[in-house]
Amino acid sequence: MQSLELLIITSFALVAIFAVVPVILQQIYYYQALVEMRSASAFFNLVADSLESDMGAAFAQRVINLPSLRFGSLKYSVAQMGRCGGAAVFNTTFVYESQYLSVAGMLRGVNWGKVVYAPDTPIAVRGWGTSLSMVPRVVKYGDIAVVLNITYTAAQRASGVALYYNITAPVAYNAGDCALAGVDLSGVSKVLVVPIRLELR
Repeated sequence: MQSLELLIITSFALVAIFAVVPVILQQIYYYQALVEMRSASAFFNLVADSLESDMGAAFAQRVINLPSLRFGSLKYSVAQMGRCGGAAVFNTTFVYESQYLSVAGMLRGVNWGKVVYAPDTPIAVRGWGTSLSMVPRVVKYGDIAVVLNITYTAAQRASGVALYYNITAPVAYNAGDCALAGVDLSGVSKVLVVPIRLELR
C-alpha cells in the first residue's frame, strides 16, 4: 500500500516537473534573447557612432566585429534613393529581427523620418515590435543637406564575423543637380554626399 502511494506521489511530482520545465526554458530563452538584442543594439550604435565620427575624414576605414546571433537574424536592404550629378545615391538599412523581441521607440536619434534637422543624427536606431532597425537619413544643416551614400557588399568567402567600412571624400552638389525620392530640397543650396562602402567579412 505504501509503495502504491509512493508511486502515485512520484508520478504526480514527475508530471509537475515536466509541466514546469518548458516554462523555465522559455524564460531562459527570453532572457538570453534580451541579452542578444542588447548586443545587436550596441552593435548598431557602435557602427553609427563610428560612421558619424569618420564621415568628415576622407579614406577613413574600420573593422567592427559582428555580435554572435542565435535567437535573431541580421538582414539588410540596399535601395537607390536617387541621383546627384548623374551619380546614383544608395541607402542601406540593417534590421535585426527576433521573435522574442518586443521593443518600441527611438534608441538613437530624436525624430523618426527620412529627413531630419541638425543636431539630430544622420543614422537612427529604432525598435518596433520584433525588429530593431538602423537607418541612415538626410540631415539638413541650414541650407546644406548631408546625405550618406551607403553601399553594401560581401567579401569573397566572407565568414560573417566582422563588418568593414571605408569612407571616401564627400562630394558637394548644387541642390538642383540632385533628385532624392521623398526628400524635399526646398531651401537647400548644397547637397553634400558622403560615399560609404560597407563590406561583410
